[in-house]
Formats: sequence, structure tokens, C-alpha cells
Amino acid sequence: MTLPEPVKRFWYAAMSLGRRIEPTPWGAVATDHRFPLVWDANSAAVLEPDGVATAAGIREVLHPALAAAGAPYEHVEFWEASVPASLLEEFRREADVRDPDVVMASEGAPPTAAPSEVRVEEMTRPDAAFWPWYRDSLREFGMALSEEVLDQMVRRTREVLHPAGLRWFVGHLDGRPAGYASLISLEDVGYLDNVVTVPKLRGRGVAAACVAAAVRTRKGGGDRLVFLLAERDGSPQRLYERIGFRAVAPVESFTTPLRSEVRS
Repeated sequence: MTLPEPVKRFWYAAMSLGRRIEPTPWGAVATDHRFPLVWDANSAAVLEPDGVATAAGIREVLHPALAAAGAPYEHVEFWEASVPASLLEEFRREADVRDPDVVMASEGAPPTAAPSEVRVEEMTRPDAAFWPWYRDSLREFGMALSEEVLDQMVRRTREVLHPAGLRWFVGHLDGRPAGYASLISLEDVGYLDNVVTVPKLRGRGVAAACVAAAVRTRKGGGDRLVFLLAERDGSPQRLYERIGFRAVAPVESFTTPLRSEVRS
């Protein structure tokens, strides 16, 4: 499966939101010294089928940019899967964290609203009470995050992503927030970045209701495609398939701490 062109356009635009982007024959390197601990803000993205020969070729561009930004991790995302298998195998062997995902896209008519006890509200102007709740929700994605990392993730959301159009579709149960889906639109393409449900309220359709509401709203607003990432062959992939998403391309991300001599 080849990465759809609209998704590629979106990702180039998203990388351009940071402080520095360096185009390459195989994609781009983006860094932002304001958020050195945020992997997504300091990474290499392989987005083109040609131009990649070796891991050393990627690192030749990536490592100096990471050192200049003060970023302590190497984070490489392969959005284009038609690269040499030996290249992927090299990163698979070396990475401390490996994330095999799948790009899932919703095209055509938006999903119809299914009967649900979940009440979903679109939030474009978060109030002061929202941000601590949002910060706590970032712990629900299966990774141990330090307080400093959480602080930088929230600052990036407030200072970069929200001004660029990020909004939240918050689901309520029993009169209180139960979860949300966050979405940002660039280049007429919507990206569902985070989907989370309060742990004790899971299993009541919160995620499905929030995602469906986000897709309906953005397609009504002109987005031609809405996509998200899901763990390959995991239960979220099956949930998204039930509300009209389909797998269109694999993605693999690899993260490892930078050696001290690279960072200096």
C-alpha cells in the first residue's frame, strides 16, 4: 500500500509548523528547540518512495538538526513503506521504541450518527479547566511520561497546534467529560491526533462517538479526507473500521536515545 497523496501533503504542512524544516529527497527533517523532549516535534519523516539508500544517509541530515535543537532522541518515521527492506530492518534492530501503525482514512460520505448516550461538543476555545484534564489524558497512551515531557507536550499544543487550528470533540457521560478526539486540518485534510477515554468510562462508546462527530464536522467543513493512526492489527483498528475508516498504508516509527557524542 502506498501513502495517499493527501496524507503526504498534510504531513509536510504539519512538519512546517515547527521552528525548522529541512526538505530532503526522501522527505523532511523537522526540529523545534522549544520542545526538545517531544519526539513528534524533532524527527525525520520518510515520505517519498525514492532517494533513501541507507540509515546513515538519513542520520547525516537528522543528527545535526537534533543537536542544534537540543533533542536527546532520534525519532524516524517511515510513512512510505516502499523503501529497501534492509533499511527498515536496520532501524528495527536498533530502536528502543518501535511503533508499527497503520494509516486509516475516512473518505466519501461522513458516518451517520448512531444512537448513543454520549453527548459530543466541539471545543475550539479551551478554558482554564480544560488544560489540566488534557494534560492528565496524555498519560493514557501506554507510555511513561515525565513531568517535563508532559509540560512540553502541552505547551506545544497550546502554542503551536491550537493556533494552527487544532480543536477537540469532547464526549460527555453523566454530565462530565468522558473523553475526546482531537483534530487538526491542514491542506484540506483532517488528522485525528489523539483519541482517549477516561479509563473507568471505557466500553460505553465514547471514542466512537467523538471520532464520528469529528469526521462529520470536518467533512461538512470541506476536508476531503480525514485520517488517523492506529496500532496495526489492534482493537482500535477494528473500532475505526466499524465507523467507516479503512487501512490505506502502513507506518513504522523508531525511537532511540542519541549517543552523547552526537548531542554535543
